[in-house]
Amino acid sequence: MTRVRRRRRSGRGAVVVEFALVAPLLLMIVFGIIDFGWMIDRSNVVNNVARDAARTASLDGNRATIRTVATDELADIGVTYPGPNATVTITCTTPAGVTCNDSDFDAKAIAGSSVRVTVSYTHHWITPVGALCSFFGGGSCTGSTIELTRTSEMVRE
Repeated sequence: MTRVRRRRRSGRGAVVVEFALVAPLLLMIVFGIIDFGWMIDRSNVVNNVARDAARTASLDGNRATIRTVATDELADIGVTYPGPNATVTITCTTPAGVTCNDSDFDAKAIAGSSVRVTVSYTHHWITPVGALCSFFGGGSCTGSTIELTRTSEMVRE
């Protein structure tokens, strides 16, 4: 055999080895982009739900109306509320400093009250790479889920 043929054969083997070393890294990058992009999208939706529910509360909405706004917007992304993956908490502080919680919101929330709506959503990763965030110090990231919590506060008119 000539030297040229031997070099070609050994060169082909090197390409296979290089691909075997680089392919897992490339797959992790692609899966990471998919997973974290999906998580950021969900985070934006949770933020919008909290803001829209707080806006409804600030425009003299009652507890049922606020919950309906949150339920409808969460349903748009396929999240069933009330359910295991999402919670909505409504609180307020009146101008006199009296606090109200979810159960007595309608009775205590008056004009000038500061209304706070908190939405929490448990996001499940769609690839195994997202679960690695706990290794990098993600405080609310535990295994295959991450807790997305957003709070919006507005003054009731």
